[in-house]
Amino acid sequence: MIFAVKQSISRVRKLLFCCGSRPELIKIFPVLQHLKTMPNITTQLCNTGQHKDILSQHLDTFNLVPDYQLDVMRKDQSLDQLMAQLFAQLPRVLDHANPDIVIIQGDTASAMASAVIAAKKGIPLAHIEAGLRTHDISSPFPEEIYRKKISTLATWHFCPTDLARQNLLRENIAPENIFVTGNTSVDMVLKTHAQLTCERGNSTAPRQEGERPYFLITLHRRESQGAPLMIITSCLRDFAISKPEFDFIFPLHPNPLSSQMIKSQLGEQKNITLLPPVDYPQFVHLMANAFAIITDSGGIQEEAPALNIPVIVVRDMTERTEGLDSGCLRLAGTEKHTILYELNLLIEDKAHYKRMQHAHNPFGDGHAAEKITAHLKEIIEKNLCKNSPTPVS
Repeated sequence: MIFAVKQSISRVRKLLFCCGSRPELIKIFPVLQHLKTMPNITTQLCNTGQHKDILSQHLDTFNLVPDYQLDVMRKDQSLDQLMAQLFAQLPRVLDHANPDIVIIQGDTASAMASAVIAAKKGIPLAHIEAGLRTHDISSPFPEEIYRKKISTLATWHFCPTDLARQNLLRENIAPENIFVTGNTSVDMVLKTHAQLTCERGNSTAPRQEGERPYFLITLHRRESQGAPLMIITSCLRDFAISKPEFDFIFPLHPNPLSSQMIKSQLGEQKNITLLPPVDYPQFVHLMANAFAIITDSGGIQEEAPALNIPVIVVRDMTERTEGLDSGCLRLAGTEKHTILYELNLLIEDKAHYKRMQHAHNPFGDGHAAEKITAHLKEIIEKNLCKNSPTPVS
Protein backbone atom coordinates (compact mmCIF):
# COMPACT_ATOMS: atom_id res chain seq x y z
CA MET A 1 0.00 0.00 0.00
CA ILE A 2 1.22 3.53 -0.83
CA PHE A 3 0.98 6.37 1.72
CA ALA A 4 0.74 10.13 1.15
CA VAL A 5 1.56 12.65 3.88
CA LYS A 6 -1.28 14.98 4.86
CA GLN A 7 -0.63 18.65 4.18
CA SER A 8 -3.56 20.06 6.15
CA ILE A 9 -5.93 19.18 8.95
CA SER A 10 -8.22 16.69 7.25
CA ARG A 11 -8.85 14.33 10.16
CA VAL A 12 -10.88 15.64 13.06
CA ARG A 13 -8.64 16.08 16.08
CA LYS A 14 -10.00 15.23 19.52
CA LEU A 15 -9.18 17.36 22.54
CA LEU A 16 -10.19 16.10 26.00
CA PHE A 17 -10.56 18.59 28.87
CA CYS A 18 -10.36 17.08 32.36
CA CYS A 19 -11.49 19.07 35.39
CA GLY A 20 -13.09 18.57 38.78
CA SER A 21 -13.41 21.92 40.54
CA ARG A 22 -15.21 25.23 40.09
CA PRO A 23 -12.06 27.27 39.27
CA GLU A 24 -10.95 24.73 36.67
CA LEU A 25 -14.31 24.86 34.90
CA ILE A 26 -14.45 28.66 34.95
CA LYS A 27 -10.97 28.90 33.45
CA ILE A 28 -11.35 26.24 30.73
CA PHE A 29 -14.82 27.37 29.66
CA PRO A 30 -13.70 30.27 27.41
CA VAL A 31 -11.15 27.99 25.71
CA LEU A 32 -13.85 25.39 25.11
CA GLN A 33 -16.08 28.07 23.59
CA HIS A 34 -13.39 29.26 21.19
CA LEU A 35 -12.41 25.74 20.13
CA LYS A 36 -16.02 24.87 19.28
CA THR A 37 -15.90 27.45 16.48
CA MET A 38 -12.89 25.80 14.84
CA PRO A 39 -13.26 23.28 12.00
CA ASN A 40 -11.84 19.77 12.28
CA ILE A 41 -11.53 19.97 16.05
CA THR A 42 -13.88 18.29 18.50
CA THR A 43 -13.80 18.84 22.24
CA GLN A 44 -14.90 16.57 25.05
CA LEU A 45 -15.24 17.33 28.75
CA CYS A 46 -14.57 14.97 31.64
CA ASN A 47 -15.88 16.07 35.04
CA THR A 48 -14.14 14.03 37.71
CA GLY A 49 -16.66 15.10 40.34
CA GLN A 50 -13.96 16.28 42.74
CA HIS A 51 -16.19 19.19 43.81
CA LYS A 52 -19.41 17.55 42.69
CA ASP A 53 -22.18 19.79 44.04
CA ILE A 54 -20.65 23.19 43.41
CA LEU A 55 -19.40 22.14 39.98
CA SER A 56 -22.86 20.87 38.98
CA GLN A 57 -24.22 24.35 39.73
CA HIS A 58 -21.67 25.93 37.39
CA LEU A 59 -22.18 23.34 34.66
CA ASP A 60 -25.84 24.37 34.66
CA THR A 61 -24.90 28.06 34.57
CA PHE A 62 -22.65 27.51 31.55
CA ASN A 63 -25.12 25.11 29.91
CA LEU A 64 -22.48 22.39 29.73
CA VAL A 65 -23.08 18.64 29.86
CA PRO A 66 -19.91 16.61 30.47
CA ASP A 67 -19.17 13.82 28.03
CA TYR A 68 -17.73 11.84 30.93
CA GLN A 69 -19.03 12.15 34.50
CA LEU A 70 -17.01 10.44 37.22
CA ASP A 71 -17.82 9.99 40.89
CA VAL A 72 -14.55 10.17 42.80
CA MET A 73 -15.66 11.79 46.06
CA ARG A 74 -16.53 9.84 49.19
CA LYS A 75 -17.62 11.13 52.59
CA ASP A 76 -14.69 12.08 54.86
CA GLN A 77 -12.28 11.02 52.12
CA SER A 78 -8.56 11.63 52.55
CA LEU A 79 -6.39 13.12 49.83
CA ASP A 80 -4.79 9.70 49.28
CA GLN A 81 -8.21 8.11 48.83
CA LEU A 82 -9.23 10.83 46.37
CA MET A 83 -6.12 10.21 44.28
CA ALA A 84 -6.80 6.46 44.37
CA GLN A 85 -10.30 7.04 42.99
CA LEU A 86 -8.96 9.32 40.25
CA PHE A 87 -6.31 6.79 39.22
CA ALA A 88 -8.95 4.04 39.19
CA GLN A 89 -11.54 5.89 37.10
CA LEU A 90 -9.69 8.24 34.74
CA PRO A 91 -7.81 5.60 32.67
CA ARG A 92 -11.09 4.23 31.30
CA VAL A 93 -12.07 7.74 30.18
CA LEU A 94 -8.83 8.29 28.28
CA ASP A 95 -9.08 4.82 26.72
CA HIS A 96 -12.63 5.47 25.52
CA ALA A 97 -12.10 9.08 24.41
CA ASN A 98 -8.76 8.31 22.72
CA PRO A 99 -7.87 12.02 22.50
CA ASP A 100 -5.07 13.57 20.48
CA ILE A 101 -4.40 16.02 23.33
CA VAL A 102 -5.44 16.08 26.99
CA ILE A 103 -5.93 19.60 28.37
CA ILE A 104 -5.87 20.41 32.07
CA GLN A 105 -5.95 23.60 34.11
CA GLY A 106 -4.26 24.55 37.33
CA ASP A 107 -3.01 22.43 40.20
CA THR A 108 -5.82 20.25 41.57
CA ALA A 109 -5.80 16.53 42.30
CA SER A 110 -7.87 16.06 39.13
CA ALA A 111 -5.27 17.91 37.07
CA MET A 112 -2.43 15.94 38.62
CA ALA A 113 -4.04 12.55 38.05
CA SER A 114 -5.01 13.45 34.48
CA ALA A 115 -1.43 14.49 33.74
CA VAL A 116 0.06 11.27 35.07
CA ILE A 117 -2.42 9.06 33.23
CA ALA A 118 -2.01 10.97 29.96
CA ALA A 119 1.77 10.61 30.25
CA LYS A 120 1.48 6.89 30.98
CA LYS A 121 -0.65 6.42 27.86
CA GLY A 122 1.64 8.56 25.70
CA ILE A 123 -0.98 11.26 25.07
CA PRO A 124 0.37 14.83 24.70
CA LEU A 125 -0.66 17.14 27.53
CA ALA A 126 -1.42 20.87 27.44
CA HIS A 127 -1.40 22.75 30.75
CA ILE A 128 -3.37 25.98 31.18
CA GLU A 129 -2.12 28.29 33.96
CA ALA A 130 1.35 26.77 33.96
CA GLY A 131 4.36 28.06 35.84
CA LEU A 132 2.82 29.38 39.07
CA ARG A 133 5.18 28.88 42.01
CA THR A 134 5.59 29.81 45.66
CA HIS A 135 8.92 27.89 45.73
CA ASP A 136 7.78 26.22 48.96
CA ILE A 137 6.35 22.71 48.58
CA SER A 138 4.54 23.02 51.90
CA SER A 139 2.56 26.14 50.91
CA PRO A 140 0.19 25.59 49.35
CA PHE A 141 0.16 21.85 49.92
CA PRO A 142 -0.32 19.78 47.85
CA GLU A 143 -0.83 22.27 44.99
CA GLU A 144 2.82 23.37 44.74
CA ILE A 145 3.89 19.73 44.39
CA TYR A 146 1.18 19.04 41.82
CA ARG A 147 2.00 21.98 39.56
CA LYS A 148 5.74 21.28 39.63
CA LYS A 149 5.11 17.64 38.70
CA ILE A 150 2.59 18.58 36.01
CA SER A 151 5.22 20.82 34.41
CA THR A 152 7.55 17.82 34.02
CA LEU A 153 4.77 15.86 32.28
CA ALA A 154 3.17 18.51 30.07
CA THR A 155 4.14 18.96 26.44
CA TRP A 156 2.84 22.53 26.12
CA HIS A 157 2.58 25.16 28.82
CA PHE A 158 0.20 28.15 28.69
CA CYS A 159 1.48 30.69 31.22
CA PRO A 160 -0.57 33.61 32.55
CA THR A 161 2.43 35.93 32.94
CA ASP A 162 6.07 36.30 31.98
CA LEU A 163 7.09 35.53 35.57
CA ALA A 164 5.39 32.13 35.23
CA ARG A 165 7.35 31.61 32.01
CA GLN A 166 10.60 32.47 33.79
CA ASN A 167 9.78 29.92 36.49
CA LEU A 168 9.47 27.20 33.86
CA LEU A 169 12.65 28.24 32.08
CA ARG A 170 14.53 27.91 35.38
CA GLU A 171 13.17 24.35 35.57
CA ASN A 172 14.63 23.62 32.12
CA ILE A 173 11.32 23.51 30.25
CA ALA A 174 11.94 24.00 26.51
CA PRO A 175 11.21 27.66 25.66
CA GLU A 176 9.53 26.76 22.36
CA ASN A 177 6.83 24.90 24.32
CA ILE A 178 6.00 27.83 26.64
CA PHE A 179 3.38 30.41 25.65
CA VAL A 180 2.47 33.55 27.64
CA THR A 181 -1.26 34.12 27.14
CA GLY A 182 -2.68 35.84 30.22
CA ASN A 183 -5.16 34.11 32.49
CA THR A 184 -8.53 32.97 31.18
CA SER A 185 -10.12 33.98 34.49
CA VAL A 186 -9.79 37.60 33.33
CA ASP A 187 -11.61 36.70 30.10
CA MET A 188 -14.47 35.20 32.10
CA VAL A 189 -14.89 37.97 34.64
CA LEU A 190 -14.82 40.76 32.04
CA LYS A 191 -17.26 38.98 29.73
CA THR A 192 -19.63 38.07 32.56
CA HIS A 193 -19.56 41.58 34.01
CA ALA A 194 -20.31 43.07 30.60
CA GLN A 195 -23.26 40.70 30.18
CA LEU A 196 -24.58 41.56 33.64
CA THR A 197 -24.30 45.26 32.89
CA CYS A 198 -26.40 44.81 29.74
CA GLU A 199 -28.98 42.59 31.46
CA ARG A 200 -29.32 44.40 34.79
CA GLY A 201 -28.44 47.95 33.86
CA ASN A 202 -27.85 50.07 36.92
CA SER A 203 -27.75 47.07 39.26
CA THR A 204 -24.11 46.50 38.30
CA ALA A 205 -23.12 50.16 38.42
CA PRO A 206 -20.79 51.42 41.16
CA ARG A 207 -22.46 51.80 44.53
CA GLN A 208 -24.38 55.02 44.99
CA GLU A 209 -24.06 57.63 47.73
CA GLY A 210 -25.79 56.47 50.89
CA GLU A 211 -25.57 52.74 50.16
CA ARG A 212 -23.75 50.67 52.76
CA PRO A 213 -20.38 49.51 51.43
CA TYR A 214 -19.46 45.88 51.95
CA PHE A 215 -16.46 43.62 52.11
CA LEU A 216 -16.81 40.36 50.17
CA ILE A 217 -15.17 37.39 51.90
CA THR A 218 -14.20 33.93 50.63
CA LEU A 219 -12.17 31.29 52.48
CA HIS A 220 -11.81 27.74 51.23
CA ARG A 221 -8.21 26.59 50.92
CA ARG A 222 -7.01 23.41 52.62
CA GLU A 223 -4.19 25.24 54.42
CA SER A 224 -6.67 27.75 55.87
CA GLN A 225 -8.62 25.04 57.70
CA GLY A 226 -8.24 24.44 61.43
CA ALA A 227 -6.25 26.92 63.52
CA PRO A 228 -5.63 29.46 60.71
CA LEU A 229 -9.35 29.63 59.93
CA MET A 230 -10.14 30.16 63.62
CA ILE A 231 -7.70 33.09 63.76
CA ILE A 232 -8.97 34.65 60.52
CA THR A 233 -12.65 34.37 61.41
CA SER A 234 -12.03 35.72 64.91
CA CYS A 235 -10.23 38.66 63.34
CA LEU A 236 -13.09 39.26 60.89
CA ARG A 237 -15.65 39.17 63.69
CA ASP A 238 -13.73 41.78 65.67
CA PHE A 239 -13.26 43.92 62.57
CA ALA A 240 -16.97 43.74 61.73
CA ILE A 241 -17.86 44.78 65.28
CA SER A 242 -15.51 47.76 65.01
CA LYS A 243 -16.91 48.80 61.62
CA PRO A 244 -20.73 48.85 61.96
CA GLU A 245 -20.96 51.15 58.92
CA PHE A 246 -19.78 48.27 56.70
CA ASP A 247 -21.53 45.05 55.73
CA PHE A 248 -19.66 41.78 55.21
CA ILE A 249 -20.94 39.25 52.66
CA PHE A 250 -19.55 35.74 52.93
CA PRO A 251 -20.61 33.03 50.40
CA LEU A 252 -19.67 29.73 52.04
CA HIS A 253 -17.81 26.84 50.47
CA PRO A 254 -19.68 23.51 50.69
CA ASN A 255 -16.85 21.92 52.74
CA PRO A 256 -18.64 21.19 56.06
CA LEU A 257 -15.47 21.44 58.15
CA SER A 258 -14.83 25.04 57.19
CA SER A 259 -18.46 26.14 56.86
CA GLN A 260 -19.37 24.90 60.36
CA MET A 261 -16.51 26.81 61.96
CA ILE A 262 -17.37 29.96 60.00
CA LYS A 263 -21.01 29.74 61.05
CA SER A 264 -20.09 29.28 64.71
CA GLN A 265 -17.68 32.22 64.62
CA LEU A 266 -19.57 34.69 62.44
CA GLY A 267 -23.19 33.56 62.26
CA GLU A 268 -24.46 35.82 65.05
CA GLN A 269 -22.77 39.04 63.93
CA LYS A 270 -25.52 41.29 62.57
CA ASN A 271 -23.51 43.02 59.80
CA ILE A 272 -22.12 39.73 58.48
CA THR A 273 -24.29 37.84 55.97
CA LEU A 274 -23.43 34.19 55.36
CA LEU A 275 -24.67 32.89 52.00
CA PRO A 276 -24.88 29.43 50.47
CA PRO A 277 -22.65 28.91 47.41
CA VAL A 278 -23.65 31.30 44.63
CA ASP A 279 -23.40 30.81 40.88
CA TYR A 280 -20.71 32.54 38.84
CA PRO A 281 -22.74 35.52 37.53
CA GLN A 282 -23.99 36.24 41.05
CA PHE A 283 -20.46 36.11 42.38
CA VAL A 284 -19.15 38.46 39.69
CA HIS A 285 -21.93 40.87 40.63
CA LEU A 286 -20.88 40.67 44.29
CA MET A 287 -17.24 41.26 43.36
CA ALA A 288 -17.98 44.20 41.10
CA ASN A 289 -19.89 46.07 43.80
CA ALA A 290 -17.67 45.30 46.78
CA PHE A 291 -15.60 47.90 48.62
CA ALA A 292 -12.83 45.29 48.81
CA ILE A 293 -12.39 41.52 48.90
CA ILE A 294 -10.85 39.41 51.66
CA THR A 295 -9.85 36.01 50.32
CA ASP A 296 -7.48 33.06 50.22
CA SER A 297 -8.58 32.25 46.66
CA GLY A 298 -6.14 32.22 43.77
CA GLY A 299 -8.71 32.99 41.09
CA ILE A 300 -10.07 36.05 42.88
CA GLN A 301 -6.55 37.49 43.00
CA GLU A 302 -6.76 37.57 39.18
CA GLU A 303 -10.44 38.44 38.73
CA ALA A 304 -10.98 41.28 41.20
CA PRO A 305 -8.21 43.55 39.84
CA ALA A 306 -9.89 43.33 36.42
CA LEU A 307 -12.91 44.95 38.11
CA ASN A 308 -10.76 47.52 39.98
CA ILE A 309 -11.55 45.98 43.37
CA PRO A 310 -8.73 45.86 45.98
CA VAL A 311 -7.88 42.40 47.32
CA ILE A 312 -6.56 41.49 50.76
CA VAL A 313 -5.01 38.00 50.60
CA VAL A 314 -5.21 36.13 53.91
CA ARG A 315 -2.40 33.69 53.22
CA ASP A 316 1.24 33.63 54.26
CA MET A 317 2.43 33.54 50.66
CA THR A 318 0.99 33.73 47.16
CA GLU A 319 2.03 32.32 43.81
CA ARG A 320 0.62 35.45 42.19
CA THR A 321 3.33 37.87 43.28
CA GLU A 322 2.81 39.94 40.12
CA GLY A 323 -0.28 41.35 41.84
CA LEU A 324 1.76 42.37 44.87
CA ASP A 325 4.28 44.09 42.61
CA SER A 326 1.59 45.98 40.69
CA GLY A 327 -0.21 46.99 43.88
CA CYS A 328 -3.63 45.43 43.20
CA LEU A 329 -3.11 42.82 45.96
CA ARG A 330 -1.90 43.05 49.55
CA LEU A 331 -0.64 39.99 51.40
CA ALA A 332 -2.02 40.16 54.94
CA GLY A 333 -0.75 36.84 56.25
CA THR A 334 -2.76 34.79 58.73
CA GLU A 335 -2.00 36.64 61.96
CA LYS A 336 -4.65 38.83 63.53
CA HIS A 337 -2.55 41.99 63.83
CA THR A 338 -1.35 41.91 60.19
CA ILE A 339 -4.85 41.28 58.83
CA LEU A 340 -6.35 44.10 60.90
CA TYR A 341 -3.57 46.44 59.80
CA GLU A 342 -4.30 45.85 56.10
CA LEU A 343 -8.07 46.13 56.53
CA ASN A 344 -7.88 49.35 58.52
CA LEU A 345 -5.38 50.82 56.06
CA LEU A 346 -7.89 50.36 53.24
CA ILE A 347 -10.51 52.36 55.10
CA GLU A 348 -8.33 55.01 56.71
CA ASP A 349 -5.95 55.83 53.85
CA LYS A 350 -8.01 56.91 50.84
CA ALA A 351 -4.93 57.45 48.66
CA HIS A 352 -3.79 53.89 49.39
CA TYR A 353 -7.25 52.57 48.51
CA LYS A 354 -7.30 54.45 45.20
CA ARG A 355 -3.81 53.21 44.31
CA MET A 356 -4.97 49.63 44.81
CA GLN A 357 -8.22 50.28 42.96
CA HIS A 358 -6.48 51.65 39.87
CA ALA A 359 -3.39 49.44 39.87
CA HIS A 360 -2.53 47.59 36.68
CA ASN A 361 -3.90 44.06 36.47
CA PRO A 362 -0.90 41.93 35.43
CA PHE A 363 -2.93 38.77 34.84
CA GLY A 364 -4.32 39.42 31.37
CA ASP A 365 -6.24 41.59 28.96
CA GLY A 366 -9.34 39.44 28.47
CA HIS A 367 -8.03 37.65 25.36
CA ALA A 368 -6.19 34.69 26.90
CA ALA A 369 -8.58 32.07 25.48
CA GLU A 370 -8.13 33.45 21.96
CA LYS A 371 -4.36 33.21 22.33
CA ILE A 372 -4.49 29.67 23.75
CA THR A 373 -6.81 28.57 20.95
CA ALA A 374 -4.52 30.06 18.30
CA HIS A 375 -1.52 28.27 19.82
CA LEU A 376 -3.44 24.97 19.96
CA LYS A 377 -4.37 25.32 16.29
CA GLU A 378 -0.72 25.92 15.42
CA ILE A 379 0.37 23.01 17.62
CA ILE A 380 -2.07 20.68 15.86
CA GLU A 381 -0.92 21.80 12.43
CA LYS A 382 2.79 21.53 13.23
CA ASN A 383 2.86 18.47 15.42
CA LEU A 384 -0.18 16.24 15.04
CA CYS A 385 -0.46 16.52 11.27
CA LYS A 386 3.24 16.17 10.57
CA ASN A 387 3.99 12.77 9.09
CA SER A 388 0.39 11.67 9.48
CA PRO A 389 0.01 9.08 6.70
CA THR A 390 -3.14 8.55 4.68
CA PRO A 391 -3.47 5.35 2.66
CA VAL A 392 -3.83 5.86 -1.09
CA SER A 393 -5.10 3.03 -3.29
